[in-house]
Amino acid sequence: MHQVKHHITRATELTALSVWKLINEKGFTPEDFLTEEQSKIREKLIDRAGVEAMRAGLTDIPFVLEVVGSEGRKHAHQYGEALPVLEGVFGSGSHKLDMVNDVVEGSKAAKLNSPGAVSVIAVGSHKGVMPTPADIDYMDKLFGPPQLLGKISIDKPIEENLAKTVDVFGVKPSEINVVIMDRDRNARYINAAQKFGVNLILIKAGDFLPSILSFMDPEKHKKGIHLSVGIGGFEEGVLSAVAAKALNVVGEGRGWSPDKEIQQKYKKAWKLDDLVSGKKEDCLVSVSAITADNKWLKLSSVTEKKKGNLEVTTLTVDTGGVNINHSIHH
Repeated sequence: MHQVKHHITRATELTALSVWKLINEKGFTPEDFLTEEQSKIREKLIDRAGVEAMRAGLTDIPFVLEVVGSEGRKHAHQYGEALPVLEGVFGSGSHKLDMVNDVVEGSKAAKLNSPGAVSVIAVGSHKGVMPTPADIDYMDKLFGPPQLLGKISIDKPIEENLAKTVDVFGVKPSEINVVIMDRDRNARYINAAQKFGVNLILIKAGDFLPSILSFMDPEKHKKGIHLSVGIGGFEEGVLSAVAAKALNVVGEGRGWSPDKEIQQKYKKAWKLDDLVSGKKEDCLVSVSAITADNKWLKLSSVTEKKKGNLEVTTLTVDTGGVNINHSIHH
């Protein structure tokens, strides 16, 4: 697994470097006011640079990676316009793994050179990671720390899960941080959380990084108790589930669609072993920061060092835990 980790982290690092260079060469800033057309052009530029870099990073790897999920696919479903995505099979050899990627998670942040853009790859056992269904783009999710494993469930009302969290940790509701995407589809979760009195954190985009924070033991990281709840992107849900499997924490989901007829197919909750049926030992997530993450995990952006060297910050999740490393690229 050490060899796999080396090549996967290298791929996300090369992607982060490529996108960071593009952002800086083009002079993107948070003060930019973009028309809809300008925004689309930037997103295509960013995704193309990222996909090309990640593809190059995975060329000639000494194992086989089959892509079973790639974020960006749903853009074509929703807007009728495809963005560059990384799909296919990479590498050679007898060792086979499945892969899910989000070449640029936080594309809105990348477009404006603002905090929160990262490049992500998750790998797991071959045929052991849930592939993206053809008819849905979203997943209803419940992610949380190890202390709540087996004690909360997506099958239970959110109020019951919050009450159990209060009981397990012995805290006031206001000491529990609940992260939810600020979308109409999450109204019932938002209303319930507000009534319960938790510290509700509504986010406009990017529920992947807060999910990783929710997996970490709050008694160790001292950033408070976090739960990640509600409906967000499907691929982000699987990326997070791979990390949850490696860490043995709360990770559950259910397919979601605004189409009521399609939704009937996805009533059953997916437990962690449904989402990631493969071996725990094969699970690895690599997250390389493009722009700084100031809110969740304090990841540094790509930084220019002396003599033109660039430093990339990469967070990895595997059975050894959550680790942050800095690497220099010439």
